[in-house]
Amino acid sequence: MNGQAGPSAHPYTIKAGCHMLRDWSDVYLIGIADIDQQHRGFFAASHRLYEDILDREGKSAVTEAITFMRDYAESHFQTEEVFMREHDYPAIKEHLRQHVAFFRSLDELENDLMIFGPSQDLADRALDITQDWLIDHIADEDMLYSLHIKGRLASS
Repeated sequence: MNGQAGPSAHPYTIKAGCHMLRDWSDVYLIGIADIDQQHRGFFAASHRLYEDILDREGKSAVTEAITFMRDYAESHFQTEEVFMREHDYPAIKEHLRQHVAFFRSLDELENDLMIFGPSQDLADRALDITQDWLIDHIADEDMLYSLHIKGRLASS
């Protein structure tokens, strides 16, 4: 079931008895094509991680999904960091701290997977760590550096 309550609402897909799984929407666009494309890929990666945990085909499938998410995040964050440095983004240090915190959360998720195995709770936490964090990060932090970059480009 897909729904949208209004222009500022987040699109979502509800899985029966599960956490809310959101779909990509243009609501999340920040106006930098490379970054926007990568954000779409992030949504796909978070869906994959969630589904792999729920499929419970073993820790190895979930570990692979976490590794994929980590690799994707590293590549994406590097792209963001290049943009911020090229445009002298003043809040880059705080932004980078958030990237480090994201990786710590992924490490904790992987540790819990090894200890407790795949579960609905782990799947829900994976969405909190990946997708929900990403949405908040796009809406707040990424939009701020996007506005900074656009402002610098407009004034040059």
